[in-house]
Amino acid sequence: MLALIEENIRTFELSLSGMRVVVPVDNGLLAATATIALMAGASAVTAITPPATRFQPAEEAADATRALAEAAGLADALSIEERIDDETCRTTNILVNGPSIRPITRSLIERMHEHSAVALLHEAWMTLTGEVDVEACLEHEVLISAVNESHPLVGGREYQSALCQALFRDAEIPLEDADIVLICDNPLSDNLEQGLRRAGAQVAVVAHANQIFEHGWDAILLAKRPHDEPRLGIQDLGWIAKSAPNATVIQYWGDVDRKAARYFELKVWPQRTPGKGQWGLPLDTLGPTPMLRRITGGLKAAQTVLAGQPIAPGDLAQTLTSPDIFNGD
Repeated sequence: MLALIEENIRTFELSLSGMRVVVPVDNGLLAATATIALMAGASAVTAITPPATRFQPAEEAADATRALAEAAGLADALSIEERIDDETCRTTNILVNGPSIRPITRSLIERMHEHSAVALLHEAWMTLTGEVDVEACLEHEVLISAVNESHPLVGGREYQSALCQALFRDAEIPLEDADIVLICDNPLSDNLEQGLRRAGAQVAVVAHANQIFEHGWDAILLAKRPHDEPRLGIQDLGWIAKSAPNATVIQYWGDVDRKAARYFELKVWPQRTPGKGQWGLPLDTLGPTPMLRRITGGLKAAQTVLAGQPIAPGDLAQTLTSPDIFNGD
């Protein structure tokens, strides 16, 4: 793991020298975020653990985070907390968004350092409503960085497709000669469609479920940004039941009303809901490399934005500058 981290730091030319960084951690690969920041030269890192549940004690995330930092010989610069206190907030340069930290609210943003950034570990357009108070960031001049996952260093074109195909394998749907409808209205569309076609599938892409026509479809693949309500609700699923009654609904991203799906006797995969707004499979399903690249890329994007470097389309770094992103479908 340390060798992979060191390789990524070199590849991304990540340098956080002198910066104070706050990161989310869990008992999986997100625990590596603290050590990535430390090995990249951060002067201090505060790791925020998730709330304890009966399925995941907070101590597990703390232990995983501490063990990796100790292996790197950098544990002295690491602190592990359950929440962000006032002093930490006032001295933070980079606040990394994640499950144990979000929502990043106005009250948190108002206390942040005058030269600071919120670092998103995904693309700007993927930001969900309520994830970060964009208006408060604009008012208080707190920058919001995001990472271009399709950049060659990050490799999103490959791992987005690989994650999708892993879902099909789990659902036991062979892709060779499969007929698939991809419901997608966002930049994921090209990567997912091309990956499925390379695997031998026939793919039709639509923006909405009511555009699906009657056919012997093998699968209906949902890949839309989650909203407050399921992206496949009772009306959508009723239409699918009429147009493709034998198809399996595959939840890549965007929530599915599973109660309605059961009513229409539709098969949905994964069988158990991943959790509101979550991906059908976590990225670490593919091993450590994709997740470490995304984390390192997210930190590099924050470094770039804080340095005031110009950002062009296609660059590794992106910025989120308007709450209007939440108003689209």
